[in-house]
Amino acid sequence: MMSRRAALAQLGALTLAACDKADPRPDHSWVDQIRWRDDLRQFEGPGLLVVHSWNFANGLHGFMADGGELRHQPGVGAELISQSGDPKLRSPSGLGLSGASANLILVRLMRTSAAGPWDGALYYATDEHGESAAYMARPIETWPPETAFPVTLVYDMANLARGGDDWTSSRISQLRLDTEAAPDGAVLIAQIALAQRG
Repeated sequence: MMSRRAALAQLGALTLAACDKADPRPDHSWVDQIRWRDDLRQFEGPGLLVVHSWNFANGLHGFMADGGELRHQPGVGAELISQSGDPKLRSPSGLGLSGASANLILVRLMRTSAAGPWDGALYYATDEHGESAAYMARPIETWPPETAFPVTLVYDMANLARGGDDWTSSRISQLRLDTEAAPDGAVLIAQIALAQRG
């Protein structure tokens, strides 16, 4: 039978060994370097390459709302007003974008009216599968956006909340962004961009 002193020594050794293991979580310290230039209406950052973007100041670009009403505010963005507990903003289908060429999704938005919990999940469809809870991403910053305060949500598509490396090995056909999780909330979206970070 092991003595109390020996047991404590063994526990200490195990704790030190655990501390030596690499942290399995991805390093997201670079997120603070991504900036939104309001004057140019574009994202900037070291090593950041925007592959495709939708500037909603110029129109809705075929995006549609499900469970909400989508309004265009010329020169400003797309306003999604929730009419259900699960409003969604969907891109046109058939995008044909290579997930390998864009490991980030950037969303510039402002929550103009908070009516309940914030969702913020991003789903996508590929040539092989439709929207599913098995394939989704959450923004790196998990806090809900404050009302009347513009924020940039960053989705690390190479490290999905669910789906493994499905994004980076697929051709993306459609995007879906979930916003408010209650009726009568509203969010104003300035731009959605697919970007590559080296």
